[in-house]
Amino acid sequence: MRSQWYGAAFGGKALELAGRVVHPEYQEQGIATTMLDNLLLTTQPEFLTTYTRNPRILRMMNHVSSELYPLVDDEELRSLATTMNYAEPRGNALYHINRYDENGLFVGVDPASYPFEKDGISLKQQFEELINVRNALVVAARVRR
Repeated sequence: MRSQWYGAAFGGKALELAGRVVHPEYQEQGIATTMLDNLLLTTQPEFLTTYTRNPRILRMMNHVSSELYPLVDDEELRSLATTMNYAEPRGNALYHINRYDENGLFVGVDPASYPFEKDGISLKQQFEELINVRNALVVAARVRR
């Protein structure tokens, strides 16, 4: 897992997550969540941020957070998300428009076609700008203590 300290406006209290990849053979075993747990033990940030269109990433972040924007409307988290590079408000969330090339980031089925919650609606239905495979959701979370 690659990460970097982010958030000059937040005094370095936010950790931006980037570059999470788990080989398909090992997915759904909690490897990324365990790595995130270990990272948080050593870095101890107050907030996490990322760009994603994958509900698995949202679930991983939700595992370690008390609130997750834009799933929860939280002014402080929205303010943090607004400071992220290329964050644009559109409808009910912030997006990085055209983050990925014309074919999107994923080959095959787009993860935004799946829901965050087991019986919920897809991320594309919940966050309309994700209909375009080039766009990413801007996410901010408050780390649970």
